[in-house]
Amino acid sequence: MQQCLIYNNSLRFSRAIYGILALIAFLLHNSWLVLITSILMVIGAVSIKYNLFYQFYSLILRGFLKDKSEPLKRDSGELGFACGMGGGFLFLGFLLLYFKLESLAWISVLLTSFLMLLAGIAGICAASLIYAFFKKIFKK
Repeated sequence: MQQCLIYNNSLRFSRAIYGILALIAFLLHNSWLVLITSILMVIGAVSIKYNLFYQFYSLILRGFLKDKSEPLKRDSGELGFACGMGGGFLFLGFLLLYFKLESLAWISVLLTSFLMLLAGIAGICAASLIYAFFKKIFKK
């Protein structure tokens, strides 16, 4: 896949914000916030240029926080897969809510929220690990 330059702190910030939004949606039992978060994530999966919170941090907050970190080369497919997978699971949660399977839906939203917060805070992204696993298997 194509390599792109990514600011790691910006990526972690965006993943943490998505996780916080999903957690707020869970705590408030707000299905529309689940839908909005999933749409933002799927749009951000298309390209890092469309990832709203990544761009907010890299263009605005980096200057205020005086973040002098250098960009790292990352696989653009990995970033798209990770963001798309999170957005897909949140959209699945919204669909489950729409079809009145509330318990299963909120479990899905909460689990996705925790995984996104783990990726944002600790830097351990489960979707990126799955991508690397699939890439290794299909490369053979």
